[in-house]
Parts: sequence; structure tokens; C-alpha cells
Amino acid sequence: MDIRSKRPPELTRRKTVAAAAAPPPPTVGTQPRRPAESSFWAVAPKKTFVPIPFDQLKPQKEGGDRDEQTAVEEADQILMGPAQQRDENGAVVTSDPTDVNAMQDHLPGDRHDAAAAQVEANQALEETRLAQLSPADRARYEAVKQRCLDANDPVAALALQKLLFEGKLPGPPDSKGEGTLLDHLAQLSDESTPLANGVNRDALVTDLVQELATPSSIDQGPRGTCAPTTIAVQLAMENPAEYARIAAGLASPEGKVVLAGGEVLRREDGTAGDDRSGRSQVQRLMAPSFMEMANGDENYDNSNDDGAGAWSDTLDHLYEQVMGKPMGDRRLYTDADRAEGMQIVDAELRAGNTVPVAMRWGDGGGYHKVLVTGTETIDGEEYVDYINPWGRQERMLRTDFEGRLADVSYDPWGRRMGEILIALDGATNSGGGGGGREQIDPSRLRRDDLRDSVRRGRTIAA
Repeated sequence: MDIRSKRPPELTRRKTVAAAAAPPPPTVGTQPRRPAESSFWAVAPKKTFVPIPFDQLKPQKEGGDRDEQTAVEEADQILMGPAQQRDENGAVVTSDPTDVNAMQDHLPGDRHDAAAAQVEANQALEETRLAQLSPADRARYEAVKQRCLDANDPVAALALQKLLFEGKLPGPPDSKGEGTLLDHLAQLSDESTPLANGVNRDALVTDLVQELATPSSIDQGPRGTCAPTTIAVQLAMENPAEYARIAAGLASPEGKVVLAGGEVLRREDGTAGDDRSGRSQVQRLMAPSFMEMANGDENYDNSNDDGAGAWSDTLDHLYEQVMGKPMGDRRLYTDADRAEGMQIVDAELRAGNTVPVAMRWGDGGGYHKVLVTGTETIDGEEYVDYINPWGRQERMLRTDFEGRLADVSYDPWGRRMGEILIALDGATNSGGGGGGREQIDPSRLRRDDLRDSVRRGRTIAA
């Protein structure tokens, strides 16, 4: 498996684009400034592995006392890591999973050994679930699990069990109807499936399984690709089979895949083999290709990150192609713009969507994309919850979050549905807040039958 160190945190410069340039958003109460001709996009810092004692990670319940809920919760102690309350960049880091390609997953130690112990403790539950699958799907599952174990990665085998217990295997088909998540994982695990030179099959499968079991672990690494990585996180949450299908296409000798929107996504030069970025095998393939499609007239160069970064007006092209539906966007320059942006976020959340947004980031005039997943109220104060594509989850005071907003990408139909639901249920208040609505559970992110039936006959207004 490719195990590499990441560069220290820095800011990556984005070249001037032909599309409308980005403004440095002012803080609340200041006069708006006009768009700048270039911008800086934050890259992820190198993660520090924090060891957790075996006794805290080993199975706490075994035999007849063990159920699927317990198994998933204990798996998340390894996959998600312990809950955190770490202040950073004006936010609170609440979860910071270990890298999916961490060498500790393959070496004897507390993390490796505890994962192996959990996998063994889950065998009876696993057998019960597998008995509900067809013989063909059961064989596929066993092949993927064996691939993980042969790679000496019990953490990936545990992630596979988590996907099984959450009902995501075999799962619904991808956007093109080419196969389920289990179909794609089994195909990639099969030695007869050709891969591009430089792609490590073990790393591809084990990284893919872990990213899909824990989408918040998807990490952009030392590249300014936060915008497309945010879309990758959203796709992994909403349509894991499509995420796997795209990864498989990029890993193939041809290095291309037709997206849900009809365009062809192609593997970028130098991404099949080790590019010394330290990213997962999947993100090394996917993020540069997504970046190329998302950055308008720019030509992205993975070797030096030239052409990285995307505002909502160019990101929406990638968004529409990956999700296969019309999307909308707003650039936010003034206090009034940002207030409207938060209303869009509220409506999208009420409709059951996650929301990609750009924020002012750090003290150097930089920007960053994150994926909003919900709101919550703690001690009377409202917070916005989001996934940072540095492979972690965070929350920020709503007022601070709104003051940093720079753009928002959204589903126009979801926005309209959310606005209707908010009006019906009275969820808004005099301050325009989200009312502390329950945070979205990524494992249950699906559009309901009513919404699907309405969408089939709809037309999105400009």
C-alpha cells in the first residue's frame, strides 16, 4: 500500500480564471469589496496519528450480547476516532479520523489488533446478514473481505462489515445502472480486472472501502482541491455505488468514465502511480480529474497544483455532471448576499440535502470549501455542522459561519422544497436561523419517494 507523508499546511495559489473572479468576502458589517483577480485555496495539514489503547478499541460486547448497532458504534471508534472538542480556525473539530491509508492499519499495534478482534467478534452478525444475500452477492462479499485481509488491513475489513450492517451492501445501482457498490468492489478485487500501471489493487480496494464506510475521512491532502473533494464527499454519502464506479473507471487502463451527466471524465497525467502527495489511492485518481472539470478554462497540473481551486460558478459544471441533475449557485459579496446564502443552506438542509459552500479561511485572505451537513443548538447557541475535506468534521457558530460565506452551490429543486417545508412547519424564527434542526445522518441520506416522483416531471427554472 502506498504510504507517504504529507507536506506541511500551506496555501496554494489559483491562477486567474476567465469566469467571474472571486471576492474576498468582508466580515459582517463592513462595506463589500469587489472581486479579486486571484485567490488562495487552503490545503490540508499533515495528520498526526493519535494512538488509542487496545483496551478502549477492543470489542466491549461479544456473543449474544452483541448486535449490529453495537458493532457499528465500536467500529466507528476505530474508523472515526474518538469524539473531539479541539478549537481551530474559529471552529471546533469534533472528529478527525485517521487517514484511510495509514500504515498503522497494516502493522501490529493497538489499532490493527483491535480491528482484527472486532472483525472476529462480528462474525455471527456477519453470517446472519450474508444469509440474506444471494449466493452470488455472498461470494462477492467474501472476495472483497479476503482482499482486505490479504492486504493485512483488518481496518478495511471492519469498514466492509460496517457497510454490510448499515444495509449498504449490495446496495442500489450506480447512476448508470452498471452495478451495485458490491459489484464494483468485487470487480476491483478480482485479479482478472485490469488496472492502469502504477495503481495498487490492494490500496485501491482498502482505501475505497474505508472512504465509503466513513465519507468524512476523505482527505484532499496537500493540494488545493477542496472544491471537488467536497463534491466527492457528497457523492460518497449519497451514492456510494457511483463513487466506486467513477474510481474504477479512473483506475482502469483507459483511465476514463462516462459521468451521470453524460460527459467523459479522464484520469490526469501522473496520478496512476505514486505522486508523493500522501493521498489515498482513490483521491490521487479522483481529485485531480474532478479539479480539471471544475476549474473552468484552467488547465490543472497535479504535479505542482497549478490551476487548483473553483468557485461555485465553475464548480457547478462538475456538480451537474457527477450528480446528473441541474444545480444552482450563488456568489456572496455583501452581508445581504450572505444572509440569503444562509437561507439557501437552511432550505437545502430542510429538504434533506447537504450543501457545498466556500468560506473565508485563515488569516491570509484564503478560502476553503466545506460540505454543510446540519445545524445544532448547544447551550442556547446555534452551530453549523460541516465536513471539512481535510478528512474531518467540524462545527462553527452560525453567526461566524455566515460572516465567512463566499459562495453556495445547491439543488434548485431542493431549495424550493425546503422553503415550502420551512413555511409549513414554522422552522424559521425571527433571526432567520435553522432552529437547531437535527443533523443529517449521512448513512440515511436518500431522497424520499415523494420527492423522486415530483422530480420526474419537473423543469428547473433558471
